[in-house]
Amino acid sequence: MDLQEFRTKPTWDAYEQSLLKRDYVPYWDREVQANVSGIACCSCRKAPAYVGMTNGTTALGFLVCVPDCGEWLWFVARTASTRP
Repeated sequence: MDLQEFRTKPTWDAYEQSLLKRDYVPYWDREVQANVSGIACCSCRKAPAYVGMTNGTTALGFLVCVPDCGEWLWFVARTASTRP
């Protein structure tokens, strides 16, 4: 990964494919879903879908809007604690 890839924001499909190529896999977290429910897209005001991706170490959360809008944003999702 280098900073050049962040000069422009790719489409969600392109970014999702790049994550899959970097060994990220989809995951579901009910608590994160509950925390992001009710959020509206800044562009079209519709409710985006929550998508979780993890590589086993880092968990990323995404809010992905409907295809005709195309907006998406990411956030670091909570991960299970490694504390004893």
